[in-house]
Amino acid sequence: MQKFLSIYGRGGVWTLKLLSGCTLMSALVFLFLGKELLIGGLFVGYLAGGIFCWTLTNRMEEGHFDREKAASQLQNGLFIRLGSLCVIMGLAAQVSKPFFLVAIVAYLLFLTTAFICLIAARVKKNREDAVS
Repeated sequence: MQKFLSIYGRGGVWTLKLLSGCTLMSALVFLFLGKELLIGGLFVGYLAGGIFCWTLTNRMEEGHFDREKAASQLQNGLFIRLGSLCVIMGLAAQVSKPFFLVAIVAYLLFLTTAFICLIAARVKKNREDAVS
């Protein structure tokens, strides 16, 4: 988690705050509707999104590619992301259709939030660097 937050900078903190708020609101709605099982779907989707962002974070941290190894690195990263997504969502689909749908929405929410916060943090950093 420290590696994720250091790469994403302030964007990582913003991502965690936004996801915490979304999780709290969603959990309260599911509890109110009597669908407590769907709260687990949120965390399954976050797990899949976390794996996706974790693989990208490792690539960003390295910051360099050997041209000879670049193709295999890209293929391995794609295999890890898509393979983990298929396994996790396949298991979620075994629970129930609503559980699967909540997991997909949580996955997309995690990625959208992470990338928006990353972009916002980078734009802010670039503006500060330009002013200096």
